[in-house]
Amino acid sequence: MNITHMGIPKSLYKYYSPRAVEKTIFDNTLKWALPCDENDPFEAMPSGWDLTAVKRCVPDCQAEDMARLDAIFDSTKVRELISHITAVVSFAERADVSLMWAHYAEKHSGACLEFDTSVLQGKIDYLIPVTYAEQDGERKRCPLPHDNRGDNSREYQKRVREFLSYKANEWSYEKEWRWIVPPMADIIKCKKDGEKSILVSELPQGAVTRLIFGYSMPTLTRLTLAKQIRVKHPECKFAHVELDQKKFKISIVDLDIDAVEAAAIGR
Repeated sequence: MNITHMGIPKSLYKYYSPRAVEKTIFDNTLKWALPCDENDPFEAMPSGWDLTAVKRCVPDCQAEDMARLDAIFDSTKVRELISHITAVVSFAERADVSLMWAHYAEKHSGACLEFDTSVLQGKIDYLIPVTYAEQDGERKRCPLPHDNRGDNSREYQKRVREFLSYKANEWSYEKEWRWIVPPMADIIKCKKDGEKSILVSELPQGAVTRLIFGYSMPTLTRLTLAKQIRVKHPECKFAHVELDQKKFKISIVDLDIDAVEAAAIGR
């Protein structure tokens, strides 16, 4: 794995369903999620206040006060509050994980995009690896009680990123990296998607370096996506998933999309 000077992998991957990858490529945008919208029910669900942090913020807070705070802690409400002050994009370290293709790319009918992290705009230093708990490990406590004035402070956002990048051990196969920023960051825009609003950021030219097709994606769909992605990312390369003939293993194999197109036209 190529590592940048900040310790971030040069390339990271994101798996998509057929509809999602089509929308991503045609709109040339990266979609951001709020923690409460993620598929893990424990996402942003703390086990209590970080009482050490409370004591640091309120030095005269006594033991009985902190015990009282812990007793009335509402993890569901805190989860909602944290979802108002952070936005997340998840990436994976690898593109050859069959479970990821099954779960996020609709049984290999979707695709996986390879991103050059050095080209992604904005606060790329906010991109951090997920840490996975030990088996049956406890959840983390909420980093700090926050208010409107402190939500965007660098120190508080750092604690929030550390909190949001800690997940249960059962998710470790994802080898996830998370880009976590305040939802009002200058790289994010709110746009209408049907009846709901979504958070997106535009992908700069060259950010997508490879489009990897699932093994069951139809040829016509591959050609359509390849033609469109070259509009904004003309140097993008192509590959597809191949199944090993003897082992429970998949491989990512380079693909000459022009040859595929020529063969399709020839038919």
